[in-house]
Amino acid sequence: MQKFPLLIVCALGLAFELGNQMPQAPARIGCAWPLSTCPVCLKPLGAAPVIKIIDDPKDPSLNGREIRFESVQCAATFEIDRAKYLNPANEQMVREQLPQYPAMNCVVMPAESLADPTGPNAGKDENIIVGNRLVRTCCGQCARRVRRDPVKWLAQVDKGIVADQGAKYALKVCVISGAPLPAEPVNVFIGSRLVEVATPADALKAQQNPIETLTKLDAALAAIKPASTTATDALPTTPPTAK
Repeated sequence: MQKFPLLIVCALGLAFELGNQMPQAPARIGCAWPLSTCPVCLKPLGAAPVIKIIDDPKDPSLNGREIRFESVQCAATFEIDRAKYLNPANEQMVREQLPQYPAMNCVVMPAESLADPTGPNAGKDENIIVGNRLVRTCCGQCARRVRRDPVKWLAQVDKGIVADQGAKYALKVCVISGAPLPAEPVNVFIGSRLVEVATPADALKAQQNPIETLTKLDAALAAIKPASTTATDALPTTPPTAK
């Protein structure tokens, strides 16, 4: 009879060991998928997309990157040729994120200046996407360093975004909960955009649906903008009388 408790203990110990040896899903690096469409079929993602975090330790530029798909079939198709579907998605992210990217120098070589992100020469620098976020560098060598350690260099981009957008962040309430923002809000980065929220729980919710979060942010900002014209501006003007 004493063998049964011993067998139970051994079984529990084995289960614990196996549990410790099971591979864990990689943590997301960067931000949630910031596009509204599936990279494979290009259809809108809808309310319940298939979410996949790439598990590829041999490729640190992709490992931990979140991708969202319209269906399980699209997720399977994506694995056949990742580059085929990611390259055009990356190009779209660069186009969308460039206008909000902070006016800062190369993250790897801070002494090297970059073109104005809103100017005509912005595309001539090395603009790469890691963790669904734009990182601008002065050359291909710096871009390779960013791809090898995206967490390190994204942190530098975060500092630039906070310095640029945080100083002029106009909202006083959290776009997720509606609560007043604390003196030190939680910073959420979606692409090249800063979203200030009240709590870490709000930060998680903001990343659950990044498109919806940015829509709420833009609507809240638009609501507090002063009118572009005043009553005086709206009055018709009288042309000068000829002498």
